[in-house]
Amino acid sequence: MKLTPYIHFQGNAEEAMHFYTAALGGNVIAISRYGDSPMASDEDYKDKVLHGRIQFGDNVIMISDTFKGKNVQTEGNIQLSIELSEEGQIDDVFKRMSEGGTVTMELQDTFWGARFGMLKDRFGVNWMFNYELKK
Repeated sequence: MKLTPYIHFQGNAEEAMHFYTAALGGNVIAISRYGDSPMASDEDYKDKVLHGRIQFGDNVIMISDTFKGKNVQTEGNIQLSIELSEEGQIDDVFKRMSEGGTVTMELQDTFWGARFGMLKDRFGVNWMFNYELKK
C-alpha cells in the first residue's frame, strides 16, 4: 500500500508543479489538460491542469486545477511532511519552499532530536520538514 497526496489548485497548478519540482529537486512526470479531455471546458480553461504528477526521490504528488468556479480550501488539518536524509539538505529545501510563503515555525534543532520547521507555501499548502539529528 502506498499513500500519494493529491493537491488541488485554483488555476495555478502548473505554476505549483514547476515550483515544487525546482524546490524539491524533482520532475514533472505527467500532465494532461482540460482541453485534452472529452469533457467540455471553457476556452480560457483548456490549458489548465486536469491531472499532473510530479516526482522527487521516491515520492509522487498528484496535482490538478479544480473545476472552473470551484473554490480551493487550504485551511484544515492536513500538512505534508518531508523527512530529509542529508544534514545540509533541510536548510536548502526549507528556504526554497518558503519563498513567497509564510514560515510558521522557524527551522530549529528540537528537544526530540531533530531539525524541524513548518511553513505555508505561496500556494497555501502547509508543510513540515524534519531531519533526524545524529546522536
